Amino acid sequence: MTMHRPPRLATWILKRFGSTIIKDALVGDLFEAYQTRPSPFWYWREVGAAIGVGTCRDVWHHLPVALGAIVTGLFVAALPVWLLQTTSAASLSNVPLPVWILTLAAWLVMFGSALLSGWLVSLLFRAHRAAAVLSLAAAILVVNGIIISAADLGPLALGSVLLLDVLAAVGGGSLTGVRERTVRG
Repeated sequence: MTMHRPPRLATWILKRFGSTIIKDALVGDLFEAYQTRPSPFWYWREVGAAIGVGTCRDVWHHLPVALGAIVTGLFVAALPVWLLQTTSAASLSNVPLPVWILTLAAWLVMFGSALLSGWLVSLLFRAHRAAAVLSLAAAILVVNGIIISAADLGPLALGSVLLLDVLAAVGGGSLTGVRERTVRG
């Protein structure tokens, strides 16, 4: 019998953001099911469903963790943006820079702060990383959707900015290593 290898990225994402309780068993069960049904689309759909259901359950059972992650992450993400907005334009006017460089710097601060907040939340709430990081990503999506929608961006640009900011937070949360459980004999 030929062994079919499931998509590596999907398995990696499942190991990073899967439910902490059943992650190892779930990876094995999905691998076995993939052998009889070698469809990458099916595997991705199952991984997405497993992460979504597991995260909702973890958030529900550990609501203080999710709220702490949201408060911590939004503070860390908002602080650099707030500092950039409150910096006096007179102090920056001495440096003649093209508008595109100023715009790029603003976007880098925004995405960098989301990446940093995801990473920090992942470190602080390591025991419930998936619930913490994905709660933060949902909060960033909602808050930025409200704040950035006031800007005069088109729907495609607004959606792209929101998606990239959420991906930056989730990407930052995935930067910390996953500890493998070892059995000592």
